[in-house]
Amino acid sequence: MAKDVTILTGFLGSGKTTLLNALLNEQVGRRFALIENEFGEEGIDGELIVRPDIDITELSNGCLCCTLSNNLLDVLDALSQRQHSFDELIIETTGIADPSNIAVPFMMVPAVQEAFCIKRVICLVDAELVEDQLRDTEEAIGQISFADVILINKTDRVSPEYLTRLRTTLNEINPLAEVLVGHKEAYPIAELLAVVRDESETAGIARLTPTRPNLPGAYSTPTAQPQLAEAPPKAHHHRHSNLVSVSFRFTKSLDLTRLYHRLTTLLLFHGKDLYRIKGVIYDRSRAERWVVQSVGQTLTLVDGAPWQTDDERVSRLVFIGRGLKTAELETMLGQCFSKEPDAGSSDLLRQTPSL
Repeated sequence: MAKDVTILTGFLGSGKTTLLNALLNEQVGRRFALIENEFGEEGIDGELIVRPDIDITELSNGCLCCTLSNNLLDVLDALSQRQHSFDELIIETTGIADPSNIAVPFMMVPAVQEAFCIKRVICLVDAELVEDQLRDTEEAIGQISFADVILINKTDRVSPEYLTRLRTTLNEINPLAEVLVGHKEAYPIAELLAVVRDESETAGIARLTPTRPNLPGAYSTPTAQPQLAEAPPKAHHHRHSNLVSVSFRFTKSLDLTRLYHRLTTLLLFHGKDLYRIKGVIYDRSRAERWVVQSVGQTLTLVDGAPWQTDDERVSRLVFIGRGLKTAELETMLGQCFSKEPDAGSSDLLRQTPSL
C-alpha cells in the first residue's frame, strides 16, 4: 500500500522547521520518515527535529527541484525498500524550491506512484514578509500556487485588518487552496491535517462556484450565462503584478483528446508563465469524470469517479499564471468542444487578480 506524503514548503525564514516539529509532536503514535533539503553544504535542520525516532534523510548542497532525477529518486527508492518502518513521509523543502517539480515523480513515475501518494502540500508564509516576497521572487508565487493549504505564520505580529487583506490576496493567487492562520504558540494542526489532496475527484474545484464570497475584482456567474464567444470581463491588474487566476465552467462536452493536445501545446510555449492548471472534465464519450492538472510544464490526466445519473455534468478549469490572456484561453477551449453539439452553455466563472 502506498505511503502518504506531505510536502512542506515555504520561503526562506517562514518557520517550516518549527511547524514541522509541531506536526510531529501532535502525532506521537505515528511513525514518520523525513526528507530534509537544505541549500548549502552543511545541513542543520535535521539537528533541530525534536523527535529522535524520526527516520531522517538530509539532502544538502542543492535544491530538490534541481536535482530531481538523481537525489530524490534515489532516496525514494531507498525508502520504498523499508516502507514497513514508517507510516508517512514528510518532505521539507528548501525555501527556494518549486514544489510542483518535486511532485513530478509522485505523479509521473510508476514505481514511485506504487510506493507513495501525495496527501497534501502545505505552504507556510510569513505574515510580515510575504507581500514583499511575492513582489520580488518567482519562487514564493510558485509555492503558493501549488499548495493545497496555505498557513499564514507569525500572525501575532500583524494587525487583524492587514491579516484580512492578506488572506484575500492569497485566496486570489490560489483559489484552490485552504488558507489558515496561526503562529508558533497556536498552530491549527487539526485543520492542517484535515486537508487531503484528492486527485480523483473535484478537489478544490467546487470552491470556485459562485457561492464563494465575492472578492475585489471577482466576477460571479450571471443569471443569463454568456456564450463562450462573448467578451469576458476585463482583468484587474495591480501595479506590481500581472498574476491572475482565470476560471471557466462548461456544460458542453469537451473532447478529452483535443483538450489534452491544446493544453500540452500551451504549456510547451507558455509553461514559464503558467503556475497551475487544474480542472475536472466532462467528455460525453466517457463514463467517468477526468482530472487534469499541470505539474511544472508537464500535463497529467487521471480518470476520476464515474458520473452518476443525477450528477450535473460540467467541466471546470482554473488557470493561475502571469499575464494570462483570457480571450486567447477562451478561443483555445472553444476549439475543444466535442464534435457533435449537445445542449448546454459555457461561461467564464471568474477572473480574479492576485496582487
